[in-house]
This record gives sequence, structure tokens and C-alpha cells, in this order.
Amino acid sequence: DAQGIKEENAMKERNGRWISILYRRNQMYIMQALRKYGISSSEYPVLLMLYRGDGLTQEDIVSYLCLDKSAVARIVQSLEKKELIEKKKDEKDQRCNRVFLTSRGRMMEPIIEDVLNQWNDILMSHMTQEEEEEAGRLLKQMVANVSSKRNEE
Repeated sequence: DAQGIKEENAMKERNGRWISILYRRNQMYIMQALRKYGISSSEYPVLLMLYRGDGLTQEDIVSYLCLDKSAVARIVQSLEKKELIEKKKDEKDQRCNRVFLTSRGRMMEPIIEDVLNQWNDILMSHMTQEEEEEAGRLLKQMVANVSSKRNEE
């Protein structure tokens, strides 16, 4: 019936709305916490990737973060200017740039990790371990849903 469809659509919109609110609040929290270090909310994900695997290509970053090439190029340029990373030509493929952390960039790792852990603690406060795990599972499922839909188009 029409009322049931309206309620179902409202629920879907509401979930998207909550995800959007969480995203904006996450960006504001991280931006405020990292501002004094000169790191933006668009830059820290690139640094996080490099902490887990230094020497990635810009294409690796594009693919993993689901950003466009020009956005990653701007972020890499900004981080390079701040002396947090450096680009080097790939030894095997000169057309390809690899991105490496500088010592200054490495020094930021515990600071960024601490900020992200604090945010996660805020997100998960008042939740049981089971609820935390279920929230993670559901969010991963939503990402998979969106990714598979995107691949169909």
C-alpha cells in the first residue's frame, strides 16, 4: 500500500541522512583536531595508507580511497609542499610516481592514530562489544551494496 511505501522510503532516506551527518561530524572533528598540525581532513587518509604501505602509486591511492585522479594529485602536491611525503619515479615504470613518507610525515602517525582512536571511542561510546561489531558489519555491507551497484552502472 502507498503508506507502507512512503514509510519504507522515509526509512531509507533517514539512514542516508544519519550516515551523512556522521560523515560531516567526522570531518569536522578530524579537521579541528589536526588543524594545529597543518593536516586537512582530505590529507590524513593518504597518510594513513602510507603508514600501512609506504611507496604506493598515486593510482593505488585513487583506487583505494575512491577519489578521482585530480583530487589525489592535489592532495599529494599539498602533502609534498608540507614536507610530509615525497614523490619518486618508479624504477621499473618511469611514467608512474610512487609516494613515500618523509621522516616528518612518519612523526605524524601516532598523532593521527590518536585522533582517529578518540573519534572511534566517541562513536562507539554507550555500545556493547556486540553492538560495535554489528555496526561495523552493517556499515561494511552498505559499502559493498554501493560498490556493487556502482559496478553495474
